[in-house]
Amino acid sequence: MVRVERLPKGARKFTSIANFTARIVADMIRDDGDQERRDFRVEAEVDGQRLVFTVAAAEFGRMGWVLQKLGPQAIIYPGQQQHARAAMQVLSGAIPQERVFAHLGWRRHGPQWVYLHGTGALGADGPVSGLQVHLPAALRPYELRWPANGDGLVRAVRASLRVLSVAPDQISLPLLAATYRAALGKVDSSVFVLGPSGVFKSALAALCQQHFGATMNGGSLPANFASTGNALEWLAFYAKDALLVVDDFAPSGRGADAALQNVAERLFRAAGNQQGRSRMGGDGQPHAPKLPRALILATGEEVPQGQSIRARLVIVEVRAGEVDRTRLSECQCAGRE
Repeated sequence: MVRVERLPKGARKFTSIANFTARIVADMIRDDGDQERRDFRVEAEVDGQRLVFTVAAAEFGRMGWVLQKLGPQAIIYPGQQQHARAAMQVLSGAIPQERVFAHLGWRRHGPQWVYLHGTGALGADGPVSGLQVHLPAALRPYELRWPANGDGLVRAVRASLRVLSVAPDQISLPLLAATYRAALGKVDSSVFVLGPSGVFKSALAALCQQHFGATMNGGSLPANFASTGNALEWLAFYAKDALLVVDDFAPSGRGADAALQNVAERLFRAAGNQQGRSRMGGDGQPHAPKLPRALILATGEEVPQGQSIRARLVIVEVRAGEVDRTRLSECQCAGRE
């Protein structure tokens, strides 16, 4: 990229700005259902290599992303940083704008409501085109499949109701009810599946979770209590109008238990109170809290401590021998399908 200045008497001065070219090819508005953030998709060519990547609008103007995205071969010459930024914007011409949704759940799209999932959106009449959804990696398996015909819909509903046969009513009814309740939006309680190791707690939770994505089986659940409180709160925020299984609350009797209890308390209290924690951003400004918008279904060998926390939980206890293994296997096959 070169800057050309017109000098007196018609002369021109050429100044090298950078040894690469770059332009903005898309202006992306990321919408999380609470706030909007602007990102740019940039196409660059350096040392004969073409690259496409995304840069936050706030970072684009500072130009600190060049070496990170393009590598050490990319050079902006001394004193030319802001000229390089301006050149990219000018050379981009007309930049198309895209709206990218960054959450699951319900949104209005024109005259109708649609349900966003990992690969798009569903409306009353099936998949809706023209909507982009980009989720955190843990939520991308949330993929709803539209039945090919009416018979497929009947099979899907029957497979869902078959979950009621896997365990006694006091276990299966609240779990399936929570699965359907999650899609109805705002809820101020969570479900906790309690039981010792080996009673198929995670397997039961996975049957519920697979209603929102076939690949989220017992070994691929979206969240667990080894994560930080911040990470779980953010996942519960983005998993709007959906079920979020948080697996394996298992205190060990050692010093780390206090941190585990704090993570559980933060998560269940935020969900119960429908409140998140405000945070200070790197810009010195307070950021709005990200309150949980998912229905949380947790599993564990003990219930988290504290009467006020337990009051926010529907506790479903599973004992040895209560889960029918044959029917569990049948439902797991249906979940994969």
